[in-house]
Amino acid sequence: MTLGLPEHLVKRTLSHALARAAHWFALTCLAGSLAALIILRMSATATTAATTTAATATTAAASSDTATTAAALAILLMAAVLVALSLRRTVILSVAYLVTGSVATYLYTMAVLGMPDVFPSSNIFLVTLPKLALVMVGGAGTAALVGVLWGTIGFVLAEAVTVFAAVQTGVPYGEDVFTISTYFFLVSMLLLTAFVRRQRSVQSALHRAMQTDQTRLLRHDLDLRALALNQDTTLNQLVAVARAHPGALSDQLAGSIRDSLQTLRGTDWLTDADAQSVAPSRGTDAWLTSEVYAAIERSRDRGLVVEVSGERAALCRLSPASDRELGLAVQQCLVNVILHSGKVAAEVVIESEPNSISLMVMDAGRGFTESETGADRLGLRQAVRRRIEQLGGSVSIFTRPGAGTSVLLSVPVEDDEPQPAAAATDAPNPDRVPQ
Repeated sequence: MTLGLPEHLVKRTLSHALARAAHWFALTCLAGSLAALIILRMSATATTAATTTAATATTAAASSDTATTAAALAILLMAAVLVALSLRRTVILSVAYLVTGSVATYLYTMAVLGMPDVFPSSNIFLVTLPKLALVMVGGAGTAALVGVLWGTIGFVLAEAVTVFAAVQTGVPYGEDVFTISTYFFLVSMLLLTAFVRRQRSVQSALHRAMQTDQTRLLRHDLDLRALALNQDTTLNQLVAVARAHPGALSDQLAGSIRDSLQTLRGTDWLTDADAQSVAPSRGTDAWLTSEVYAAIERSRDRGLVVEVSGERAALCRLSPASDRELGLAVQQCLVNVILHSGKVAAEVVIESEPNSISLMVMDAGRGFTESETGADRLGLRQAVRRRIEQLGGSVSIFTRPGAGTSVLLSVPVEDDEPQPAAAATDAPNPDRVPQ
C-alpha cells in the first residue's frame, strides 16, 4: 500500500487517497439523490393527478414541489461543500459539511417519505443515498482514528435525522443495511491503513539503511578526493620547493604554489570534474590545450627533462573530465619520477586506439617492488590508479629494482569521436629535444 514511498510521505499520501475515494463515492450518491428526487416527483405528480380532484391535486402538487425543491437545493449545497472539502481538508469545512449534510439528509428524507404510498419504511436504498454521502465525510486530519471519528459523527447524524423525519412523516423507521455496511467498511479501511502504517518500521529501517549507506559512500568519496587533492597540491609543491635551486623561487614555481594555495582555500575541488574542465581543442591545438601538456610543463618547471612522442593530437578525443583526470594522473607519475627515481629525465608516449587512448610514463631510475610499497605512499594508489579506474580505464605498472619504472595509463573514449589527423603524428616534435 505504501508503494515504496519514504516514511514522511506514507501517512499523508494514504490519508489523501482514502479521503479522495470517499469524496467521489459521496458525490456519486448525491447525484443519485438528485436523480431520485426528479424521477419520484414526476411519478408522484402523475399519480396524484389521476386519483384526486383538480383542487386537491393542485394543493398536493404545490406542497410536494416545495419540499422537493428545498431538498434538491440542500443536496446541491451539500455537494458544493463536499467539493470545497476535497480541495482543502480543514476542520471548518468538515463541520460545515456535516451541518449542511444533516439538513440536506433531513429535507431529502422528508420529501421522499412524504410521498404517499411510495416507501413502506425508511430503509429503502433510495432513501439512504444522502446518508451514505454524509458518512463519507473524510474530515480533516491524517490519523486513522481521526478519520474514524469523523465517519462516526456523520453516521450518527445521518441516522438521527432519518429517525426524526420518519417520525414526522409517519413512516416506520428501519435500520438499513446499506448505511451500516458503508460505515463499517469505511472504519475497516481506516483501521487497516493504521495497521499498515505501524508496519512501516521495516520500511523506515530500509530507508535509514539506504541513507546511511549513501552517506558512507559520499564520505568515502570525499576522503579520497581530499587525499588526491593533498597529493596534487601540498606534497607536489613541497617536492618542487625541495628540488628548487637556492635563492628566490622562479616565477613558474611561485605561480604554481599560488594556484595550489587558491585551490586549497576554495571548494571547487568538491564539485564534479565536468563543471571545472574545458573540452580540449581540435586539430593542431589539441596538444597545447590539453591537461597532459600542462602537467608536463609544470614538471619541466621543476627541473625534470620530459621527452614526448606519439599521437599527441589524439588527446582531443578525451572528454573534459577524462582530460582533467588523465592530466593529474600524469602529473603524479612525473612527480614520482622526481621524488623516487633518482633521475632527472622521463619519457611520455601517447598512443591512440579505436576505443581508448594509452599513455605511458617511463623513467630509467632505480625502480621498486610494488607489493612492498608502504601504506603511506598514496601517489600511485590515490592520485593515479583511483583516478583512471573511475574513468573506466586501467593502470599497469612495470618495474623492478634497478630497472626503472613504466606506468601505462589507458582511458576509454567514444568510438565515434573524430580521429586525429595523421599529420599531427608525423610532424616534427620539438618536445623530443631535452630541455
